[in-house]
Amino acid sequence: MSVRIFKKRSFKKKIEQSLSQSGKIAPFYLPYIDQDLYFHDIEQLENKLSQERERNNELKDSIDRIVHELKASLGTMLLCQDESDQRMLQLSIETMNRQLSFLLLLARLETNVMDVQFKKIELRPLIYSSIKNNKHLLIYNHFEVKIDCPELLIYTDPEWLIYIFDQLILNAIKYKREARIEISADQKEDETIIQFKDHGIGIERHDLPQVFEKGFTGSNTRSGTYRSTGMGLYFVHTVLDKLSGTVEVFSVPGSYTIFTLHLFNSPEISWHKDRMVS
Repeated sequence: MSVRIFKKRSFKKKIEQSLSQSGKIAPFYLPYIDQDLYFHDIEQLENKLSQERERNNELKDSIDRIVHELKASLGTMLLCQDESDQRMLQLSIETMNRQLSFLLLLARLETNVMDVQFKKIELRPLIYSSIKNNKHLLIYNHFEVKIDCPELLIYTDPEWLIYIFDQLILNAIKYKREARIEISADQKEDETIIQFKDHGIGIERHDLPQVFEKGFTGSNTRSGTYRSTGMGLYFVHTVLDKLSGTVEVFSVPGSYTIFTLHLFNSPEISWHKDRMVS
């Protein structure tokens, strides 16, 4: 009799411990089931459904905003009638291309279907490709771009690394104080270090730990000259993580900001691709 009571108490204690866990637990106790297990799993499913609804709402809001911006860019293009409007036309095309890339990446990240293709490739042409992607915006804002990058071979997905460069260049343009950006790279035994230094309004010290969070907008960038979405640096961090890299930021408000990318130099890094797409 005492053994039966002990087993029953142990079983109840095990259930009580399980009730503090996340995720469904009732299947582990079938065919036994009681009210506590039932309500626990109902609550877990409702929480998951609520999170999915919130994620879908965020995705819908982002898509609605991008579609609105694309329509605005298209409207600008339609107003360009002669050669004097060619610069504005090029800017609009560049902007639409960037917005479509943003939309594509957002869809891939939210649906976990972002494919990563690692290959051995030179770094410097990737930097030049990013500058070319944004050349009309750089010219329009009278930007000086200084590049200090020797011939370096890296292991990465070139398409996604160029996307990261695009975001950092765009970030420098948006928050410019002086129209100047410096891009440098160096290579150590086990990693490649790439730095983007802009001479913009900078980031307040208390904001630095949060700049890569989804939707975060810093306190000193809300002056009204540019409305931040809080997504650009989030994408930089997220994509770089999928490339098995890291990013750091250092800033002096009112002077400059430095983004430092670390990429690992190893052909074995391709294992990460299999982990991310599986």
